[in-house]
Amino acid sequence: MQSSNELIEIKDKLWNGSINVRILMGDDNIKDPKEFLITVYRNSYFPIYFPSVITYFQKYNEKIKYMPVWLEYETVPIKWNLPIGVLYDLLHLSSIVQNREDSSWTLTLRFSDDYPTDQVIPFTYTDVDNSVNYNKSLKEVVVNQLKQSCFVINGNSKPIMNLSEKDSDELWNSIRIHNLKSFNQINKKIIPIQKKFQKLPVKIYIPGSATIIHAPIYPYSDSGEAVLLRDILEEYLPDLMSSNNETLGSIYIHGINVETIINKDIIDVWELFKHLDNFLYIIVLFSTYSTI
Repeated sequence: MQSSNELIEIKDKLWNGSINVRILMGDDNIKDPKEFLITVYRNSYFPIYFPSVITYFQKYNEKIKYMPVWLEYETVPIKWNLPIGVLYDLLHLSSIVQNREDSSWTLTLRFSDDYPTDQVIPFTYTDVDNSVNYNKSLKEVVVNQLKQSCFVINGNSKPIMNLSEKDSDELWNSIRIHNLKSFNQINKKIIPIQKKFQKLPVKIYIPGSATIIHAPIYPYSDSGEAVLLRDILEEYLPDLMSSNNETLGSIYIHGINVETIINKDIIDVWELFKHLDNFLYIIVLFSTYSTI
């Protein structure tokens, strides 16, 4: 078990983990694709960066300021409501594991009246100058996800619903400007003390599969024993474990292969690796190329 100082250091590194992204402007009227290079936090959301991206690209097409944008990876629209690191691991990690691509991520920025609302949550708010207000839509979605995780953890949403207006604003601003200290000060009011959790909010994704395992997890068994990460994977993904108790794939959290901690208590794994919406996102690669 790590010391408190070691845990603080790990959480700080996870919070500040980043990805290099190359964004191409998807505009058929421009012969040479324009690109924007940016480093983004894994534990953040793409719409936070959209204003900077749009400011850069609008010199090539002014319409982009007034039309909601979306990102695509290999022609597939990206769900901006998921943390960037989760999207990266879900869509791009397997290519890195197979050595087909490097760690940087190339995406295409799209904008048109034909927004892919069947795949991506639309942006519905505008500012006084009729430009798209990405911040308001993102805040609405993230706060809703925090309410969902709060309900799972506490059995109700009262802790987050009872936050003062000041605390609610500070919580959102800490996410927007990526301030860990400020975030922790408010988030601890949502999470019960002394690990008195009802359940743990966990989501498991399998690249290449439409299946999402949204699993509220009991941290302790009926007999009072701590539930392990292995127990969760065996219950929801029985094909992941071989007859000799070895894993037939690789398990990633925050882009880290966590097979070495598969026998750790799920409550400790959640506490250390949860994202800023308080969900634990687990990515499982099943193919033979995932054994790294």
